[in-house]
Amino acid sequence: MKRFGLQLHRLRDNPEEQRFSDAWMGANEYGKTLDYILDSIQRGLPPKASERDSHVAATVIQWLGSPVGQKFLEDLGYTRERRDG
Repeated sequence: MKRFGLQLHRLRDNPEEQRFSDAWMGANEYGKTLDYILDSIQRGLPPKASERDSHVAATVIQWLGSPVGQKFLEDLGYTRERRDG
């Protein structure tokens, strides 16, 4: 199941949102990251996350890359380390 956000139109003009979205999709490409996050029992293989759960999680992750999401992270003390090259 592809785990993409509901606001994909924003990615074209928001490179940081694209970066967050790409990282989340990469984390879920072969693994079951979201399935494990949502597993309330945490014994053995987790149940598969629903399509709605996948869209919600991907949308929130993408939002963290938005200017408002970046401000939210900054207010919590997280700042992006700039890398040259």
